[in-house]
Amino acid sequence: MEYVFGYTNFIDGSARGMQPAAQSFYQMKSRDTFAPIGPYLVTADEIRDPHKVAIKLWNNGTLYQDFNTDDMAHQIPRCIEWVTSIHTLEPGDILATGTNHGGLNPFMDGDAIELETAGLGRLRIRVRDELGRTWARETRRERQQKGLDGTTPQLSGKYAAATVA
Repeated sequence: MEYVFGYTNFIDGSARGMQPAAQSFYQMKSRDTFAPIGPYLVTADEIRDPHKVAIKLWNNGTLYQDFNTDDMAHQIPRCIEWVTSIHTLEPGDILATGTNHGGLNPFMDGDAIELETAGLGRLRIRVRDELGRTWARETRRERQQKGLDGTTPQLSGKYAAATVA
């Protein structure tokens, strides 16, 4: 993995269940403000093994995700292999490599989100949604245990994207 320059926190936001059926995955993932990163970029030599790093995510102080990168669906080399099969990566490009999906939960207006990866610091964001929409505060794991689609929260309010303040 000598071609990896470094690592940073990255919140890969999605507008799951909000887009009209004719829209694509790209439109769900590519809304303005949906990819906050930071607060640091560390060089690859500072992370001993990127496949053995603790990650935690809190929403309003409640821990929703607590996993290790060895529990991600795909390791970093596989992510790079897949992306480069359809896109050219250039120096400076950023690649979100995934998560453990069980603790995924909706972000709503006013939420204080914190993402901490060992060695990368803690990224803090505040969510802003001018429409003030709400969703059931349940994780993907909880939805699947109920026999529901694991990714689509129950929506209320008008279609639009939430933003990060």
